[in-house]
Amino acid sequence: MDFLHENDQRKQGGMIHARVLLVLLLALGYCNGKAADVVKPKTGPVSSFTSLIRANAHHLLAAASARATSITLMYPVDTIKTRLQMSQPLALKGLFSGLTSSLIGQVPYGVLTFGSYEIYKQKITDKFPNLPILPATCVSAVLGDLTGSVWLCPSEVIKQNIQGGNFKTTRSAVVNILKKDGLTGFYRGYFGGVVRDVPFRVLSLGSYEVVKKRYVDMKERAGKPVDLTSGEAALVGAFAGSFAALTTTPLDKMKTSLMTGQSQGSYLEACRTVMEREGPGAFFQGVVPRVGLIGPSVAIFFVVYEKTKQVILREQGKK
Repeated sequence: MDFLHENDQRKQGGMIHARVLLVLLLALGYCNGKAADVVKPKTGPVSSFTSLIRANAHHLLAAASARATSITLMYPVDTIKTRLQMSQPLALKGLFSGLTSSLIGQVPYGVLTFGSYEIYKQKITDKFPNLPILPATCVSAVLGDLTGSVWLCPSEVIKQNIQGGNFKTTRSAVVNILKKDGLTGFYRGYFGGVVRDVPFRVLSLGSYEVVKKRYVDMKERAGKPVDLTSGEAALVGAFAGSFAALTTTPLDKMKTSLMTGQSQGSYLEACRTVMEREGPGAFFQGVVPRVGLIGPSVAIFFVVYEKTKQVILREQGKK
């Protein structure tokens, strides 16, 4: 019976991933549809995709640089947060364990998420010019995060198992997960990750865009340059990241519990297990290092992201 149950879970996981990919393809096709037909002649899907990438290269390069910088600088805090959520004693040894796996997963994830977010947002605002910034941002954030989630989940499973001491190296984690659960083992807790990341992305990007727009409008009325300085980008990013991190901590706890195998079954079954085993306070385990991780991490991200994007656009303007 256990074997049949595992097979059912694997089939369900594969169906979820297929549905996510289908939704994203339909969304991108819809956003890129009629406007492209009016402005330029029809082209093949490969040509359209490469044109889209070239046109948004500054977003993709800025996202890659920003993600790599923020992940590396804040990684020890992430390790402490994971160990607290796994109810392990606090230790300062091996705080950079799993960094390689994290960068392999997080940098492409940052490119996919934030690069596609900017693309979705541009397409949506072009199609619906009267749409307020918040709904456009929220829809784009959801689509962007789903785009990146398919890549991110395997690296998160590997990283958190190494951080929690289940495996010593990336190689041993990959080999043992494959041996035990096959490829679907790398998508353990996928739904829990999406449940955490989509609200987080909506809250962080939504609050960042709204605060940034109001601040830029205020600077413009005062006759000041509208580009954010490093300090301004850091303050807006820290506010957005801290707010989103605090409100989504219970979702992060559940994602960690599912990915590290501490809880089994469905998301709701895992919630009941945590409640019965550890009590309601467990859902806020690691809240301090999580806010301490994500607030500065988002601040660093947006400083590097905004500055890299500005430099690339200035260089393109000189050509």
